[in-house]
Amino acid sequence: MNPEMPDPSEQDLKYAAELRAEIHEKVLERVRLVNPYIDSVIDPYRVEDYFQWNWEYPGAWYLYVAIPEGYRGRENFIKFLVKNTLDHYQQQK
Repeated sequence: MNPEMPDPSEQDLKYAAELRAEIHEKVLERVRLVNPYIDSVIDPYRVEDYFQWNWEYPGAWYLYVAIPEGYRGRENFIKFLVKNTLDHYQQQK
């Protein structure tokens, strides 16, 4: 992390954890259509990965809570987690 960027606050961490939990609920709804016994989501991202930093003119960093970078939308991220979770549990058999 850039030393100019402030550390996330407790409130930021709370919001990120809430977003992650909300997404996990949606993922569980979908994976349970395939396997009703799945009880957890296989998410390779930490809560801190649900932060994104943006440089704001005239020269300050600000943080916002969002899905991890690289998924071009919440729906694509949910699909990734569904596939990741189902693949994991399939390998467990």
